[in-house]
Amino acid sequence: MATGVNSVLNIGKGALLASQSALQVTGNNIANVDSSGYSRQAVRLEAWTALDYNPGQMGQGVQAVEVIRYFDKFIERNYLQKNSEYTRWAAMYSDMSRVESVFNESGGYGIGSVLDKFFASWEDLSQFPDDSSGRQVLVTNSQTLSGTIRSANQSLLDIEESVKSELREQVQRANQIMAEIAGLNKQINMHYVRGENNPNTLLDKRDALTRELSALIDVDVIDKGAGNYIVNARGGYSLVDGGVAYELSLDGPRVFQTKSSATTFNGGLAFDGSDGFEYTVEFVSGGAVGDVDPASGSTYAQFRVSLDGGKTWVTDAEGNEMHFDAYGADKPVRVKDLEIHFESNPDSSIANNVFIAGDRFTVVPKDALYWIEPTIGPLLITPQEMSDGSIDSHRANGGAISGNLLFLDYEAGKIHDQLDEFSKNLIWEVNRVHSQGAGLEKFSYALGDYRVRDSSFPLDALYSGLTWGDRLQAGSFSVALYDPLTGEPALSNPGMGSALSLNFDPGDSLDDLVGKLNSSVVTLADGSPHPLGDFLDISVVDNRLSIRGKDGYTFAFGDDTSGVLAALGINTYFKGESARNITLNETVAQNINFVNAGRVNGGGELNSGDNLTALEMGKLVDKSLIFTDWRGMNSTRSLSNYYASVVSGVGSEAAGANFYSQSTLAVARQLADTQDSISGVSLDEEMSNLIRFQASYKAAAKLITTADEMFQTLLGLKQ
Repeated sequence: MATGVNSVLNIGKGALLASQSALQVTGNNIANVDSSGYSRQAVRLEAWTALDYNPGQMGQGVQAVEVIRYFDKFIERNYLQKNSEYTRWAAMYSDMSRVESVFNESGGYGIGSVLDKFFASWEDLSQFPDDSSGRQVLVTNSQTLSGTIRSANQSLLDIEESVKSELREQVQRANQIMAEIAGLNKQINMHYVRGENNPNTLLDKRDALTRELSALIDVDVIDKGAGNYIVNARGGYSLVDGGVAYELSLDGPRVFQTKSSATTFNGGLAFDGSDGFEYTVEFVSGGAVGDVDPASGSTYAQFRVSLDGGKTWVTDAEGNEMHFDAYGADKPVRVKDLEIHFESNPDSSIANNVFIAGDRFTVVPKDALYWIEPTIGPLLITPQEMSDGSIDSHRANGGAISGNLLFLDYEAGKIHDQLDEFSKNLIWEVNRVHSQGAGLEKFSYALGDYRVRDSSFPLDALYSGLTWGDRLQAGSFSVALYDPLTGEPALSNPGMGSALSLNFDPGDSLDDLVGKLNSSVVTLADGSPHPLGDFLDISVVDNRLSIRGKDGYTFAFGDDTSGVLAALGINTYFKGESARNITLNETVAQNINFVNAGRVNGGGELNSGDNLTALEMGKLVDKSLIFTDWRGMNSTRSLSNYYASVVSGVGSEAAGANFYSQSTLAVARQLADTQDSISGVSLDEEMSNLIRFQASYKAAAKLITTADEMFQTLLGLKQ
């Protein structure tokens, strides 16, 4: 660039263009003052290279080099982390707030209130055991109690379905955002020229999308400039890598073999049921799977189960680690909410159906979140909560997706478990007392409510399929028989009064029990011995115990120290085994005379004024029972106290989620405000810049006018 008048003109031109660029950028800032995600921009000006001249170096003016934006990457990275934490807790609080309404005890319509009415009805019945109105009130309150429990369980399921629907939309949106970020990275690379051209609008869009993504799942950004922009989840897996977008998937139940000591088992693990927890199945001893012959010295492989990824293992009531035999497909072992079995390879030529100690499976009995990687396949990243309440750092642990998954799997899962544990204890304790009682009528037919998987399996075996098999114990139970003509006790067994007392072993099968009952010898009032099967048709119907009187004989039940009557659902009050299906027994619901207020006495008689069973039922309100949580930890308390702890626990979890959401929100807002102070548009500042750049523009124009006048003067010298 030459010196002299021409140089002055060029300097003026450069200054004019620079001021024009600055004015345009300032105007753009003002126009976007209310645009969400817009970062304030500015023109970076540089002086042209000076020339050596006499009397010294002469400047050549200014140039507008690039348009920059004000944005702090460090602050943004911290904000993204806190935003993920906030949205996780906010989602959990929103979900838990809905659960709180399910367990609202105000107004006297909650489970706790109707439970009190239920026990009060038994106490009232004990005062007038033969009063039909008292029996009807009891039945009505019992139906209200069971219905309220089922309704609470269904309300929880409805909330969970709503959250799942929201979760599917969130995962879909997260995938869309990741694809959009990858697309923007490609566009940014096309437009970016280092030090000259910054695609600021694209960068703003990318940062806004990253913020939205952080509200869905935890993110960690590595920005290497331009489109070399990496978005990882904090667990270490990539969500976006430059122009490549990965995917998340919400899929149903799966089983993974996560560790294998030897490829000796040519089948696989299978399960039935569902649960919010993941099950880690690890073999502690090797052996065969399926039926083995103990005489041959063969043994079953044994496994243990963890619900927190192997940190702790399921224990029994005494706190001892439980080991389970690995049976075949016909004998699934019940562990918590699942029935687990092992399916051998159908190819009979393959004999290596043996597990080795250390073999491990991960059972995912629920909808779970997976990271899709084309070469290694789906990676399980659904949040996992440890027994101490911490979250596995290698899994998703932030954002609304994580919050909703944690609610579904752990918060709602624990509440379901607690409601089921409450219902199971209620059903069992009431049925245990009722099954030993007698009402105002005798039975002509009784069919058990609970079935076994196979009538030849031991009733206490984990694979028996009997819900209450683990509560059986060695003991005896009694059956009284009544004459079809007189209705009087028909038996006169020496030393046992007018009832048959039968010994029971928990290892007996249903077939064994039926055989014992049919062959048991009873003595009639006339002294003649007969097998009980002469008077009662005792059989297995649909894998349930069936007892039907023959030739008009009727029967009733008495003392049962084994629990087999309650376990099989004979002469019981409730049916079902969980909050999902608890209901009043049809026999009682249809005929209030089968409400057992009394008991069969030593002479085999049923007295209408007897209130022994009703009194025993009333005592259940304060009886200390053992409740087991998901970790296998036991606590002892009454039914009402346990339910009260469930309600208070729901409130406590909701309050905790609200506290953490508010505290993390405060930090996130502070970081957002700090970022806004840097990248936000201030109208006062922009108006000041507008005046400044306008003055610069006028000065540059004046400089050009001056140069023009100098040219005119030079041209006038020729004349």
